[in-house]
Amino acid sequence: MSRHRAVVGMISIALVTGSVAACGGGSTGGSNAAETLTVVASAAPATLDPVKANVGSDNWFVNLAYDTLLRLGPDGDVQPGLAVRWGYVGKNNTTFELKLREGVKFADGTPLTAQAVAASLDYARKNGLNAATWSSAIESVTATGPLTVRINCSTPHPVLPLLLDQIQLVGSVISPKGLADPSKMGANSFGAGPYVLDSAQSASGDHYTYTPNPNYWDKSRIHWKKVVIKVVTNPSSALDAVKTGQADLTALVANQADTAKSSGLAVINAPIAFAGVNLADRDGTLAKPLADVRVRQALNYAVDRQAITQAIFKEYGQPTTQLSLPGLDGYVPDYDNRYPYDPAKAKKLLAEAGYPDGFTLRAEVQGVNGFDLLPQAVFQQWKQVGVTVNVVTDTTVGAFLSNAMSKSFPALGFAYGGLPTYLTSLDWMLPHASPFNPFASQDPKLAKLLESAASAPQARQPGLYREAMRYVVDQAWFVAVSRQDQIFAFDGKKLDGVTVASGYLPDLAWEVKPR
Repeated sequence: MSRHRAVVGMISIALVTGSVAACGGGSTGGSNAAETLTVVASAAPATLDPVKANVGSDNWFVNLAYDTLLRLGPDGDVQPGLAVRWGYVGKNNTTFELKLREGVKFADGTPLTAQAVAASLDYARKNGLNAATWSSAIESVTATGPLTVRINCSTPHPVLPLLLDQIQLVGSVISPKGLADPSKMGANSFGAGPYVLDSAQSASGDHYTYTPNPNYWDKSRIHWKKVVIKVVTNPSSALDAVKTGQADLTALVANQADTAKSSGLAVINAPIAFAGVNLADRDGTLAKPLADVRVRQALNYAVDRQAITQAIFKEYGQPTTQLSLPGLDGYVPDYDNRYPYDPAKAKKLLAEAGYPDGFTLRAEVQGVNGFDLLPQAVFQQWKQVGVTVNVVTDTTVGAFLSNAMSKSFPALGFAYGGLPTYLTSLDWMLPHASPFNPFASQDPKLAKLLESAASAPQARQPGLYREAMRYVVDQAWFVAVSRQDQIFAFDGKKLDGVTVASGYLPDLAWEVKPR
């Protein structure tokens, strides 16, 4: 939902991937790569600077040209990337070391050294899109040898391996030439990935052309002689392109899935995000009723999650009341239905809190990509218990961000991609001002739970994060309504390696290849 918290880009993807030229071809990699893969994205990237790009909607633009230190597999395991060994040193998850791959060069021919990696990570922690939250614990990055890097944190950071993968983008390593003039990174590539941006064959905002990196360390990963990303805003046109054989892969919205299946296309899906209404003004600064937990709980009981989810997402969504996804460390299975639909109980709680006739509050929603549909349905159901919402609908992401951070709205529609609970807590649960916690709300008990989880050994973290998730849901800081799936349709006779999983995007840079 926002550029500031890029995870929301993961649910707004509408892209078509295909080979407009010959998609077939026998072997893959190196000189035997197939001709052209064309990817159609629903929007141009916010920037090509990898640490300022949107997670989800911009990943393909970045991943093609920038290898990351580590890689995330579809089953959630962390795999080698530019680093071959990694791990925490000592206790409390504050010191992390990486051993780099030998013999790697950037696309410009510069050797990839520990000093170059340290400089890239230092740039990311200071200038990255999520520097104020996700990277805020990182205190320093140093080269401790020609191919060894140490990350020191001021407070425990238990998910550094995931922060450095190809999904979160922070570990995208930038060459010294790029760092020498960061202003050029917005429209050019300075990475060590399998491809490089061909600026002469690209037009910003319209199409982006990538060609193989001649210095790439693993040429077997290069499956195409050219990758073109074209910007097309109409998802119906994207699906039509796949149906007619002009493209091979597209992201779908829920109401397109049946059409894709009936056309003989393969359809895959997995949970990617959740959506609802954020009760941001938890101290009652603007809307006094929201300071009372009974009111916040009443607003949760007043929502028929099953009806809303079915209407908007069909079988590609699931009702929920929490900010996590199955498979993530903070997911609590029995908390998907913590607040069953009960308008009578909602009215009772409102009366006990001193609002028997309800109240009125303001809310902001984003109209881009239909993000306003779900919160508007929630507001209609709130009317049944006497709560009236005066809604402002923004038509651009920039307007939403500005309004959210202005602290002018006690409630905000939200859509948020699934993340490890540590990263989610930095956006939602700890006093860091963000579009998901603009009033920097804090709760000492919650902070203590999260502190214990962050510093715990890996085996204990899931249980502690589940305890924190239960607590914040019980406190009703938000009205989560639905999990939604990312959905892709593709021609299984032409493409191989198209995989989707919770928190994982199809790997265009390494895995998507001709069958």
